[in-house]
Amino acid sequence: MQGFEFFCPTKIVCGAHALDKLPGELESRGVTHPLVMTDAGLVKLGVAAKLTDVLDAAGVAYEVFDQVPPDSSMDVVNEVARLYTERGCDGFVAIGGGSVIDTTKGAAASLACEGVDFATLQGSEILKADLPPLIAVPTTAGTGSEVTLVAVVADTHKHAKLSFTSYKLVPHAAILDPALTSSLPPKLTATTGMDALTHAVEAYTSIQKNPVSDAFAVKAIELIAENLPVACREGANVDARTSLALGSLLAGAAFSNAMVGIVHALGHSLGGLCHIPHGQAMMMLLPHCVRYNLDRGIHAGLYGELLEHLAPARAAALGPDASTAERDKAFCEHLFELNDLYHDQYGVPLALSELGVTREDLPAVAKQARYDGAALYNETEITLEDALEILEATY
Repeated sequence: MQGFEFFCPTKIVCGAHALDKLPGELESRGVTHPLVMTDAGLVKLGVAAKLTDVLDAAGVAYEVFDQVPPDSSMDVVNEVARLYTERGCDGFVAIGGGSVIDTTKGAAASLACEGVDFATLQGSEILKADLPPLIAVPTTAGTGSEVTLVAVVADTHKHAKLSFTSYKLVPHAAILDPALTSSLPPKLTATTGMDALTHAVEAYTSIQKNPVSDAFAVKAIELIAENLPVACREGANVDARTSLALGSLLAGAAFSNAMVGIVHALGHSLGGLCHIPHGQAMMMLLPHCVRYNLDRGIHAGLYGELLEHLAPARAAALGPDASTAERDKAFCEHLFELNDLYHDQYGVPLALSELGVTREDLPAVAKQARYDGAALYNETEITLEDALEILEATY
């Protein structure tokens, strides 16, 4: 076994009524005047109020920034950092999906470096200073950003998604409360759930995988496979929502240490250039990228190892004497079938052409994907032709 490192310092508060523990978490970190980060959609749906009501009941004074866009930007990060200073805040609470949490990470990092432009911190381990207290409260079970060392923020001027990686970016606490995801519609539940599944699959097949990240990834796949269909059918099912949120967190912790691969490289590029929502991009690309890898003998056997965790009945039907190639193929086929299921039942798009992407867009997407940091963790380098092949298959 080669040496490895695994880092997940986030305190996890999980289960029904977990949100009620937020005031105590703030107090234990000396936070008396947090800036609550969210988006306008969550305010309109009343989801953000579930959190502010808890703060009101506990007598905690706070400020609110509710204008985080679906794809956050450098401009928003810098605006939040200015607001935090002007209002005399002493910590962050981020309630929302990946964009809200990543925006909060960016603003906190900028403040930690005495208000420098977050763009100057792009790359790996550039950030050296500790963040102000940051508590993440995810409202989707997908990104896992509540436990990751990664922040992805859009540069709207360059039409690119910038990645920032540092152990300093990991939130100090994550609160998983099923009440915050119960109103998520089936279509969004499906795409965010498949985003989390992608994190786990890519972590397990990354060249930087290790035994601890493998354990997290495998358990994440089991939880997602078992609970995603239930959460889509029965949005208010507390057990399914809690398990799905935990699966997303475990997948996030796995890929935060093992990293991801070509699915994310292509997905980041599609998000930056074509504004495709991240979870939607992951869902569409995952089976095509797995097939691409298998056709070239990349990660052979690893996908098959995951079959019994993703589809136990299918693995049992193959029997103990099935070959590695048969298991790999069955895993890939099951991913395509999952996508077809969510497409047929909830109208989730499965082709780039359904989302306004044109064939003329694909070369630029492929070119940018080649230089995305996630591409480094595939077993072999992805060429421009390879990227175009996958995008054409997804088109």
